[in-house]
Amino acid sequence: MLSLVGLFCECCGISACKKCHRIIDKKQRCKQMWWPAEKPFYHLWVNVGSVTRENPDHIEEGDNLKKFFCSWCQRVRLSQENELSNTERCDFQKYKDIIIPPMNVNMDRGKIIKIEPVPDDDWEPFIIFANRKSGSNRSDEVLSLFRGLLNPLQIIDIGSMPPEKAVKWLPERCRIIVAGGDGTVAWVLNTLHTVPHIKASVGILPTGTGNDLSRALGWGGGCSDLDASAIIISMKQAEVQILDRWKVSIGPLSRGLRSRGRVLFAHNYVSVGVDAQVALDFHRARAHILKRCASRYINYLAYALLGVGRALDDGGCGGLERRLRVRIAREHGEGQEARGGHGNLNTLDLPPLQALVLLNIPSWGAGVDLWSLGNEEDVGEQFMDDRKLEVVGISSSFHIARLQCGLAEPYRFAQTSYVEMSLEGCVAMQVDGEPWMQGPATIRLEPAGQSCMLRNNV
Repeated sequence: MLSLVGLFCECCGISACKKCHRIIDKKQRCKQMWWPAEKPFYHLWVNVGSVTRENPDHIEEGDNLKKFFCSWCQRVRLSQENELSNTERCDFQKYKDIIIPPMNVNMDRGKIIKIEPVPDDDWEPFIIFANRKSGSNRSDEVLSLFRGLLNPLQIIDIGSMPPEKAVKWLPERCRIIVAGGDGTVAWVLNTLHTVPHIKASVGILPTGTGNDLSRALGWGGGCSDLDASAIIISMKQAEVQILDRWKVSIGPLSRGLRSRGRVLFAHNYVSVGVDAQVALDFHRARAHILKRCASRYINYLAYALLGVGRALDDGGCGGLERRLRVRIAREHGEGQEARGGHGNLNTLDLPPLQALVLLNIPSWGAGVDLWSLGNEEDVGEQFMDDRKLEVVGISSSFHIARLQCGLAEPYRFAQTSYVEMSLEGCVAMQVDGEPWMQGPATIRLEPAGQSCMLRNNV
């Protein structure tokens, strides 16, 4: 067998050696994102090799058949000809309800202007957002996999095209699949809130490190096997799940301080203290040390080692209860009234703590169900669409390790629709796994709408 180094097109499936690829480029067109609506759209046949009859003993001269498949509808044809004539229109076959036909794409000067809807009630195209920088480094495989099945414009590498640009032309009804970690999912969800006319449900292919939202929605902690057919079936059959969204307003602790405020949005959790410090340590290590050998298992190991380190050095999180004042509303209406300056909030009596966590979903720290963990007392059930947060506390980094092993319980304080915190000093803070060092501040959490997610039921 000849040892050849060749090139392969992820979109149309053509392969060629390095010497011949320029000739192939001129001879064979690739998948086109756009096609004139007035022109017929034919199959795109690609020669993928030769096959022989099932009975090799009765092969006659000329029985060596060429195998062709259409890059759009995935049909397969056998022929003795070297090429198949493009005279048959393509109907996109089994993927027609998730493909954006090139004839329905309006472009101007190379830019997508609008996607015309297909007149079919079952048409709900898939849009794939993938982040190559996510923890497991498998988003490249996702990009390659779906470029061969869908219109290439439906596959978005957010390193090249951020969600803010892509949502400008998204069809009003679609299903979005995000291949990335919690930060990538939050990025896409927050961008979708800027275009409320787009009715999109969001599913997750977990390629990050923690993947807590993915776990809470039944998509698991990682992609073990990227099977395109299985992914498409599960995303089609997924149920719609509403997810609360929270506005996190961070302002100066004192009114006399001239400090610019900051507004973030949370879908998973917000925390202050040692767990955020470990996340910050990991992000720094990944940026300088782990970026060349990143994988989910190496990331888990790094997290564990950094957590052990914080058992010896709490990073300034010790005695957090003396520097953090937490006030909550136990009823949604009470929180609304309090924010308007009418009524009183309840101040939490905190025990010795190194972290305070505000949960929106039943997954934290790569799959730990904090609110229900070891539950032997009567606590309210947790929902991700009830416009309430669960407030829990953690005593130390060693406590985190025990929680992740199921050997301890957190401090459970309350379920609430509004939280106000006053922080003195400097301590690590995180929102949905994105950490930073936070100085003295007033931090407020209040409802900020809801997102439409997809829950796996396969």
